Amino acid sequence: MLFWTHFPQDTFNILWLGVGLFIAGVLEAFLWKTTPFEWVNVPIQTQWFGANKRWRGLISLPLTCVISTFFLQLIEPHLFSNGGPQIQLSNFNFIEYGLLVGFIFNLSELPNSFLKRRLQIPPGDENNKFFYVIDHMDSTYGVLILWFFYFHFPLHLVLTGGIVTPVLFMGATWIRRQLGLKA
Repeated sequence: MLFWTHFPQDTFNILWLGVGLFIAGVLEAFLWKTTPFEWVNVPIQTQWFGANKRWRGLISLPLTCVISTFFLQLIEPHLFSNGGPQIQLSNFNFIEYGLLVGFIFNLSELPNSFLKRRLQIPPGDENNKFFYVIDHMDSTYGVLILWFFYFHFPLHLVLTGGIVTPVLFMGATWIRRQLGLKA
């Protein structure tokens, strides 16, 4: 019963925290087009993870998460003067939070990519609906684990995130594709 009583507030909280990752993902796509990120636009390990898992992602998303977290911390008091999310970004050091969330988000994709390469599923293949869903769970579940064990978020929020975040991530992927920021 406790889980469902927190579900609406937790969903709102997940949406708020997800805005930071969404903004970071959009910023990251622009950052990739800059000269310094061309230097790290090389695969991490092609045989293990495929050609699409590149060093630039492990570097750029943590940096853009720092920027988005800082920006959201600035506007948070103006948006939520009378309450708001239970967990607010202003409660965290924006550098620590941004670097960890951005790094764990992308690092959590690697085991799934490793498995897909062993099963000879091509990178970015959306024909296999099972792996399409798994592709949108791996990163978000990595962040949920980080939130629970490192930042000590409540279990009911993490459980809600287990339901809500894959749907949000699929929506963010669709938006990035519509904006031409993702192939």
